[in-house]
Amino acid sequence: AAEAGEGGEGGAPAKSALDNVQKMDKPIIFPDPGRLDGIVGKRKVVMRISNVSFKYETAPKEILSNATGSLSLGSRVALIGANGAGKTTMMKLMVGELEADNGTGEVWKHHNLRLAYIAQHSMHHLEAALENTPLEYIQNRFYMGRDKEMAKMATMALTEEDKEQMNGRGAILKIKGRQSRGNKLWYEVAKGGRKEEETDWEPLVFLEKMHPYVMKLVKNYDEKLKADQSGMAIRPITREEVRKHLADFGIEEDLSMQKIKRMSGGQRSRLVLAAAMWSKPHLIALDEPTNYLDNDTLAALTMALKGFKGGVMTISHNKAFVSELCNEEWLVENGTVEVRARYADKLMKLNRWFHQADPSGKFHNTFVDTYLKWGRSRKAAPPATDHSEL
Repeated sequence: AAEAGEGGEGGAPAKSALDNVQKMDKPIIFPDPGRLDGIVGKRKVVMRISNVSFKYETAPKEILSNATGSLSLGSRVALIGANGAGKTTMMKLMVGELEADNGTGEVWKHHNLRLAYIAQHSMHHLEAALENTPLEYIQNRFYMGRDKEMAKMATMALTEEDKEQMNGRGAILKIKGRQSRGNKLWYEVAKGGRKEEETDWEPLVFLEKMHPYVMKLVKNYDEKLKADQSGMAIRPITREEVRKHLADFGIEEDLSMQKIKRMSGGQRSRLVLAAAMWSKPHLIALDEPTNYLDNDTLAALTMALKGFKGGVMTISHNKAFVSELCNEEWLVENGTVEVRARYADKLMKLNRWFHQADPSGKFHNTFVDTYLKWGRSRKAAPPATDHSEL
């Protein structure tokens, strides 16, 4: 595991995740995610988790209770907390790997938002493809324009019970279209016992109240539309197209033609990143990336994330990585989630602004002291400011 750059309180200063950038010969280049309908700027919320609780079947109590937080295209969020506190659970709930307990809260995301989720044990995606080349892996995973790994998520995969529910007369069998009417989404549905061309239009709020399998059909249809919009459905899975994409992640042509089993750990981690980014996501979720990346790849990834035009959510105990990248922390502790800005970063920006705007120091100390008190307590909201650059 690559833990270089972890600094402890009272010890030597944390090493920057970018210390290797000068000698880095294989940078990582993320694709541009493009625009989202109705989203102007980087601050508008594109994903939200509201009052969600979750309990594992074998656990004596909930690991999360009334968890709440929101993400925008400008978010750089670090989920922090002790091991076992629920950070990975929180991330999985947001990306769709887990479903919230029935009747508790909501996980909402923009209907065209594309997500990339890179799990802590992400290398398992490659285990069944060790005899393939990186080029073949990408071609097989995204054959027909859909990500096969995405379809396995709990919020999208149909169970045997779901399929039984679809046998009844009048049951919804397929989603065939989607329209925006005002601020509401409507879906064209095909039902059992009718001719194929006989369809109904139903509002999303109605479909949400039906059997859970109906929302899985909705989400699968939404993913199909997202693939169309990102170009996945029409993006050619040709050798040349895939080679170009892999090269953006430091996997050159000769390496792309070798079997995955011959790749080093660092090279495999780049392949995992390249596969996750094929869909041109608007939001990236990374669970402990510093655990499976070598130092050079970590430096390249940090640079790519800093310049990425979408949102980032990460779990990491690497203080240097978090400090370099993130502007917000979500503290997961005792079943709750506390959202807070990284006040040290804000303080540095305040200091720079005051030194320029207030050379005399007349207001400097009072204002900065207020921020320090807030940062130490981490309870109250930060003091208001109308300086946009802060």
